[in-house]
Amino acid sequence: MKNNKPALALVTLSIAALAAAGCGNSMSNSSSGKSDSSPAPSTAPSSSSAAGKKEPVTLTFVISNTVDAAPYNKIFAEYEKKTGNKVELQALPGGDFDNMMKTRFSTGDFPDLFLMQPGTKQNVKLRAEETLKEWSGDSAVWSRIIPSMKEFQTTTTGKIYGVPFGSIGAYGVFYNKDVFAKVGVQPPKNYDDLIESAKKIKAAGITPFYEGVKDSWPPQIFYFTGWVSNVDPAIKDAGVQKLENNQMKLADIPELKDLFMKQKQIKDLGLYQNNVLAGTYDEMQNLMGDGKVAMAFMLDGIIPQLEKKFGKPFVTDKLGFFPFPSNTDAGTALMTPPNQLMIPTKAKHAAEAADLIRFMISPEMVNLYYQTQPGIPIFQNATSDLYPVQKTVKEFIDAGKAKVNVQNRLTPTFADFQKTLQTFFIDGDVDKALKEFSTNYEKDGKAKLLPGFQ
Repeated sequence: MKNNKPALALVTLSIAALAAAGCGNSMSNSSSGKSDSSPAPSTAPSSSSAAGKKEPVTLTFVISNTVDAAPYNKIFAEYEKKTGNKVELQALPGGDFDNMMKTRFSTGDFPDLFLMQPGTKQNVKLRAEETLKEWSGDSAVWSRIIPSMKEFQTTTTGKIYGVPFGSIGAYGVFYNKDVFAKVGVQPPKNYDDLIESAKKIKAAGITPFYEGVKDSWPPQIFYFTGWVSNVDPAIKDAGVQKLENNQMKLADIPELKDLFMKQKQIKDLGLYQNNVLAGTYDEMQNLMGDGKVAMAFMLDGIIPQLEKKFGKPFVTDKLGFFPFPSNTDAGTALMTPPNQLMIPTKAKHAAEAADLIRFMISPEMVNLYYQTQPGIPIFQNATSDLYPVQKTVKEFIDAGKAKVNVQNRLTPTFADFQKTLQTFFIDGDVDKALKEFSTNYEKDGKAKLLPGFQ
């Protein structure tokens, strides 16, 4: 199966446009203090009318443990009130989520529905044509979602195997504003400026950067955020398309090698926490919230986690965001389309799962989601009161300084990258890590039988 990559630049621009449109809409609505009252097509569960005639069932819903379950639990509570059906939420480790889902599919251990990373690339991984419910003909569903988001989900053959759900996300550098104020530093103007600020923070007795190497997945964020600011400007969309077809090797990109050298530099300068190999995502949150760590290269999933531990005032007043800076400017913000809801065709309760998705994207449940977890909306007429850090992301989008994560633009994945980085933090061998990174990418493309890799 081929991925939908007719025009990467177009996808990037369209997502920027939808983010701006959705955010602008949300801000205008939220500023009025009123809930959306626009008429919406019926997306109520078809089984609801027959709820009294059916025995309630319990659906299994699988997510990554990096996803905040709070908004889902609230929606599922409303779903149970309406239908009598319950939803059992199963959280799998974020670092192994994809592999564990592939294992469950290969052994026939299908959940009723699951939340997967965005984009059509997941179709190849899960053999979607054989295993997943197809949604392209459900007009009631797509009338609720911003058109460019549907476009992003559509394959070259016009099929759609996942319903996007959530918000436009962002990766970058999250920082504690109190630490910056105490030390007297500002968000950096370029990469050298970032390192100089980090040195001042260290001199003040505070850890400049934290990296969760033990949890394996967090160090990858450094490269994803660094890519849009440093690699994309060098290879441009045409270069990404060459990577898609294996006409360019990752190992041959000097700007990518420079990212490995930059991470090594931070470690060699002692700008990470002590015993970085034992670092965890949970401890990162604790130390940043306590003001003992200044910055982390991280995804916006850290926002609800910090709110849980330190309250909304901390997230509102003390949490800041800036992109990974380039060598010459403040950099480009990384944005991600929302995850997608998918249903295995062989799921025990596939019909009820489809009804649950229709319930989840109803106007009332979408607004409940954004009330619980504010974010840049992807749904028509949805309202969301954005956090200041999300408004900062919006400013970069509005300024044309935001780009979609390269992993959402490529069909092959950066396979086993977390393992490569764990070893890299031990031996510091830049050439070895870059070669392994490039080789594993090619192996993944070959394993998926993609054009150019066989």
